[in-house]
This record gives sequence, structure tokens and C-alpha cells, in this order.
Amino acid sequence: MIRIGHNPNTNMLPMFHFLPKKHPLLESITAEPTGHNAMLSDGRIDMAPISAFSYGEHWEEYAVLPNLSVSTKGRVGSILLFSKVPLQDLDGLTVALTDTSATSVNMTKILLHHHYGVAPRYLTMPSNLQRMFAKADAALLIADPAIQAALNKPNCYIYDLGEEWFNYTGSSMTYAVWAFPKKLIYEREEELKIVYRLLLEAKDKALSNIEDIVMTCQTMLGGSLDFWRDYFAQFNYGLDSTLISALQKYLDLCFELKLLPSRPILEFWPEA
Repeated sequence: MIRIGHNPNTNMLPMFHFLPKKHPLLESITAEPTGHNAMLSDGRIDMAPISAFSYGEHWEEYAVLPNLSVSTKGRVGSILLFSKVPLQDLDGLTVALTDTSATSVNMTKILLHHHYGVAPRYLTMPSNLQRMFAKADAALLIADPAIQAALNKPNCYIYDLGEEWFNYTGSSMTYAVWAFPKKLIYEREEELKIVYRLLLEAKDKALSNIEDIVMTCQTMLGGSLDFWRDYFAQFNYGLDSTLISALQKYLDLCFELKLLPSRPILEFWPEA
């Protein structure tokens, strides 16, 4: 049995919609990204689509499954910084950070400090724009709460951090990777290979039946079918050499800016 983290947000639907709900080797445990980060670290689950930043924190213990990620080149649509003022005016003001993300939180800090040259104060809060704005001048939301907040058309500036990252670095961004403890390779190699094949098959089936995904998302959160078609057109759920290079660039930058204690090395299993 491989205990996998199930992320319930719409951006992860192409990974989970066609994954078998009942399989003798699978047990799914639902949580937000930061929940899975912690669960994988302390052994409550065996594999998950964790924050790319969390891989950077544990790279010596983890391996990454090839050709699986959540990535975009530019606009992402669901990693949004809502702000009462332009970002260049946030110096000394307060930014509320969602408690469900690691990658996006550190992207925000890099962009604000090194792209916009501002040094705000940070606080971490649950994902509720109204409550965040009651305590802060800007608020970072990710995934479905970000989409829902944007669909409500709040009276503020809205910055897409995927787009901001591309403007700053010229690179794509990988937000999540599928990771697991390397020790499992020696303990349950065949089970890992079977689960990996199931994940690849589920992803391929979803990308070949994207209208099913689109209609499910509309039922979940509203919005038009065209909105959801455009949303998923931004995503890449693979992990080719270009995305790997950009991911390494992000991890290197996190290390160089002392957000990570060591320079991560990406290690993949199984090898092609």
C-alpha cells in the first residue's frame, strides 16, 4: 500500500480525476500542499505532489517522479497577490501570506524584495481575502481560494505571480513535484513503479479528456467553460528538460537568498 497525498484543488484535477478511487495499492489522504509537505516529512504519507520549495528543504531524503509536475510558463491564474496598492508601494506595509503554500510564499518574497525592491512585513493566515485585508495591505492566495476571490472581482490590484515570475526571470515555474522518500526504492520498489504508472495513465487520460475536467471545475467553482479552458491551457503537468532547468534555477535562487539551508540537487526515480 502506497499512501498518496490527494490535493482537492481544481488545478490538480488532471492528476486525480481519473486515478482509480479504489485500488489495492493506493490509499489517498486529502490535504492542502503544506499539509502534504508536513505529512511526507514525518512519514504519515509515502508520496505526494508537494511544494517545489518543500522538495528543496528535503532534497537529500527525497526523490522526484519524472514527467509529473504542476508548472506554467508565465500566467498561472491561481497564484494571485491581491493588493490595496501597487506592489512597488508595499515597502514597510503588511502582506498576509496563505498558510497553504510554500513555493508561492517564497516566490512572493523573492519578487517583492528582489524584483520590486520593497521590504514589507509578513504574517501567515488562513485563505480568506476579506479577513486578510482586515489585517494587511496585500494578500497572497493560491489555488481555489485565489480563483474564487478573483471571480468576485474585488476592488484592488491583482497580480498573477506566474506572470510576475516570468517577467523577473524569463523562466517557467514549477510549483509542485511528485516526491517520495528515497528509502522506499529499496523497501517497495515494485509498488512504487505500479503507482507511478497509474499516475502517468491518469494524467494522460485527463489531458485527452480535458472537457471532462473543465465541466467538473465549473460545477465545483462556477465560472464559464471558456474560463476553465483558458485556465488549463496555461498548465504543464509534465516535467521536461526546460522545466527542470527552470525549477533548478528557482531552487538555486532560494538557496542563494538564504531561504534554503543548502543548494538542492534534483534526483529522479525511476530513471528513463
